Amino acid sequence: MSDAAEIPETEEPPVRRPLRDRDLLGGARSKIRRHLSELQDTIAGGFEDQAPRSDAQADYWDIFNCVLNGNQFYNGNAQIYLPLVHDALIARATRFINQLFPQSGRYVEAITADGSNPAAIIGLVEHYLRSRRFKTQVLRPLSICGDVEGQYNLYVDWAEVSRQLVSRETHGVILDMEGIPVEAGGEEIEDVAEEEIIEGMPVFEVLHDCDVLILPETADSIDEALAVGGTVTIVRRWTRTKIDQMAEAGSIRAAEAKTLKSEMDLVARVGRGDRESIEERLAEHVGIRAKGAHATVWESWNMVPLDNNGVYSEDGTPRLCRMFFGPNRAQLGAKRNPYWNDRCPLLSCPVEKIAGVMKGPSPVARAASMQYEANDAVNEGADAATYAAAPIVTRDMEKFSGPLVFGVGAVWPIPPGSVELLQFPDLTPRAMERVQLAMSAIFQSLGVNPSMLPQQRTSEKSQTQAMIAQDQAVDLLTTAEAVSVMEEGICTPAMAWAVDLDYQFRDRALTVRAFGDMGVQAELEEIAPLQNRTAFSLIWRGGEQVKQAAMMQQQGTALLNVAMQPPLRAELMAEGYQLHIAPAFEAAFQSVFGAFIGSKMLIDQRHQLTMSPDLENDMLLNGMEIPVHPLDNDPEHLQGHQQAAQATGDPHGTIRVHQKAHLQSMQMKNAASMQGAMAQQGIPPPGGGAGGPTGAPGAPQPGAVPTMPHAMKRPPGAVHPDRAAMSGVMQIPRRM
Repeated sequence: MSDAAEIPETEEPPVRRPLRDRDLLGGARSKIRRHLSELQDTIAGGFEDQAPRSDAQADYWDIFNCVLNGNQFYNGNAQIYLPLVHDALIARATRFINQLFPQSGRYVEAITADGSNPAAIIGLVEHYLRSRRFKTQVLRPLSICGDVEGQYNLYVDWAEVSRQLVSRETHGVILDMEGIPVEAGGEEIEDVAEEEIIEGMPVFEVLHDCDVLILPETADSIDEALAVGGTVTIVRRWTRTKIDQMAEAGSIRAAEAKTLKSEMDLVARVGRGDRESIEERLAEHVGIRAKGAHATVWESWNMVPLDNNGVYSEDGTPRLCRMFFGPNRAQLGAKRNPYWNDRCPLLSCPVEKIAGVMKGPSPVARAASMQYEANDAVNEGADAATYAAAPIVTRDMEKFSGPLVFGVGAVWPIPPGSVELLQFPDLTPRAMERVQLAMSAIFQSLGVNPSMLPQQRTSEKSQTQAMIAQDQAVDLLTTAEAVSVMEEGICTPAMAWAVDLDYQFRDRALTVRAFGDMGVQAELEEIAPLQNRTAFSLIWRGGEQVKQAAMMQQQGTALLNVAMQPPLRAELMAEGYQLHIAPAFEAAFQSVFGAFIGSKMLIDQRHQLTMSPDLENDMLLNGMEIPVHPLDNDPEHLQGHQQAAQATGDPHGTIRVHQKAHLQSMQMKNAASMQGAMAQQGIPPPGGGAGGPTGAPGAPQPGAVPTMPHAMKRPPGAVHPDRAAMSGVMQIPRRM
């Protein structure tokens, strides 16, 4: 019996259903079941092989959270933890994030094959990043997780939130069938309206490395691992509500979801033994006990061979599919990749790449022993100081056997030499030397220099200007090298995913209402996933902007000044080159003011396209102001806007304002048309020009002697140059 025959009769035929929405599990004895069972065995073995790495990462998180554990050699009374590694990782994260996000606010750059600049798409992506707090809620914890665990893991998905918005609306008098006002008074009515909107945006989830398994371990990337038949598996912990949501979305079967909820309390920890998850341990560090019941689920991505009807076949074409496995070897669901770009949404790269290994070592591993040494030193010194504060008293019982009373100003009438105090050695200097040695080794191992720690101070005599310049140069090089890993492996692919998800899930009407003119431009610049990463790509340029800011300001300006000289331009044209300086100014405006505002200041008229009157009415009725495009058909737009105003009453008054703008545009077009016709007939414009009736506007009078240009006209109230010295203004002496 084939797999197609095992599908329940209640389902639609496979050829009529979208292949990406079809459940691949089939019946209980289908061939794909055996394939998934073998896949589960491979995944279970992979997590067992990864257990030593996960245990070591738990110790590294204890180091970051300053938790004393059994790795300390000294076990005394003092319980002090020096946060050396913690401070170093925080300094690294602060410096890296500040370089990835420059103060100009422009950190996304688009590269297109035709040289165009999709400013609306860039502005929309930057809006997604700001709304998701990509800087503080994603990249900063991702940087810390990478330094602690040695691997950056980011999962990209799309989420939608339903909201009930309430707004006031003012409409005209409501008439009945006979034309009589329904309510008395005949005045405008103010009403309250509710509207349900669905707000969608990409979401970025930072994953812990112990919850991510990539097989084979020797692959260099996720795409390579999947291409050779490997798997990408992520450990999920679902609540009852999450299980219902996944079943409603069709990601898992309803029957399996019901069984999973009924056994949740018993199988919450199946597959991990008594080991608590890393999320639970981190929650305990901040004083929270996670008690909610959850089920452990494994989300796995694998290339499954399918035929043309989307049915499992050993001779079929491998297709990327997403499977969900539950406890007790339960197969919850299996479908083809739901994303149109046909990629795995996990972005993973090591902090330090090692050839032939997918995951990298943790930077904290090199500094762990020195952190333990610093803790032992400071605790030994603290215990010695405590013992020194309460010394041991010895006395000669033959000379004096009376009581000794301790107190402030106490006087002991004892013979000389009968009582002695045993002083403990002061271990504080030796402890401080050991701590300083450990701190220097940790900071050197983690690449932290004094310029990254604003709390450190050095004397002016011990630090020269050359030393400061050297520290800054080292800081720039090490930071640029470190952030390039996140730019290439995480940030740039995340921006490409944001464009793909925006194209797949964004609703046009909602985007227009939410973003106005930018939403309309984003619709016109819509880019398919096939074009993304090939003819069009978004690249993270935050770190490069910080490093090249001075070079762009100095060398870029000087180069443009040289290139604009007529002899050089003539030489370039003679050799077949053309100089276009508009892209340089466009990039400069967007770097200073951002993609959205910069595109409004320096406008590319090629991207200005007219809109239909119906689309303009939708935006005007939502209170948005829309400029009139020169290519608009003004009579057609006026008629459409008039009908919309009569039907809705123009609650915000924006339609009336837009109609006046269309009337002014018609007048300007008529005047320009008349002047063009008069120019063709040789008739001078009314009023003539500055050079007379027959001269061009601004041309000199016939017979005038050429002179030096006049000084630039100054604003009213400005000080005359001849009186500048009397006003206290310093001036350069005039050349005689």
